Amino acid sequence: MVDNKQNKSQQSSIDDFVTDSNVSRYIVYTDGSCIPNPGPGGWAYEIRNSQDEIIESLSGSDKNTTNNRMELTAVIKSLGSDYINNDSVVTIKSDSQLIINTMIKNWKKKENIDLWEELEEFKKKKNLRCEWEWVKAHAGIEGNENVDQKANQEARMSHLSKDGNVNMVDVSDKSQTIRVAKAVSKIKLSKTAFEMTKSNDSKKGNVLATARIAGIQAAKKTHELIPLCHQINLTNINIDFILDDSGFITVDSEVKCIGNTGVEMEALTSVTVASLTIYDMLKSVDKRIVINDIHLISKAGGKSGDFNY
Repeated sequence: MVDNKQNKSQQSSIDDFVTDSNVSRYIVYTDGSCIPNPGPGGWAYEIRNSQDEIIESLSGSDKNTTNNRMELTAVIKSLGSDYINNDSVVTIKSDSQLIINTMIKNWKKKENIDLWEELEEFKKKKNLRCEWEWVKAHAGIEGNENVDQKANQEARMSHLSKDGNVNMVDVSDKSQTIRVAKAVSKIKLSKTAFEMTKSNDSKKGNVLATARIAGIQAAKKTHELIPLCHQINLTNINIDFILDDSGFITVDSEVKCIGNTGVEMEALTSVTVASLTIYDMLKSVDKRIVINDIHLISKAGGKSGDFNY
């Protein structure tokens, strides 16, 4: 049975806490970024007082992390700031649905348990009442735009050495796991070029077989094409083509390895070069061939877990 008197008493104490003129109130904007995810990351926060004046803005980076960890780190760092007094009301504004929904809708905490526990410890230690508000990213909200820019700058700076030179990210301490990535591209051909490909009637030879070889070679040489990619011992590269009679060819690539960094770039590079090879094989027939919609479909393995487009 619910004790209504007790509930009213608890609510009164909360209301007194919130309306007390001696209680400090703060608005905190937080954001995290990871380029790529997982990989080098950055976090940033901006603390404002009750008059909406910026009283502190801080950012930092991690060379080996995930986007969600950076989002959480930004919140933890802000609550630990000396500018936020004990017994305060803090409104955290974030464009991370994971953080906001976990706090207000009790989403289950599946990963980064260490950071969630650290967040709760800061709240209890400083006796903070935290209110959580989701804000739409890139919607022109000044505080959100500020921390987004700084977090992204920190993430990109993780590819730089202390003297500002370009720097390959050290992945030596990352666990070796099975890594899989899938990517796709779409190619629009004229009717003549499409039928020539379908019937294997190109003067240069088998279009799709040549494109498959090119895509496999490209995946193996990605580290030679993209400056900061690691050389990876790939265990499998599979490239398939889906022909649609409306004149489209879909190029699918799946790349695998057992290693300490992902193969997303290898998958993307393979479909790109395979698509360019199709253009090269058919350009004498159709120079209006369009290559588009190149993107990552999925990735598996590594600290950040699975991703599906």
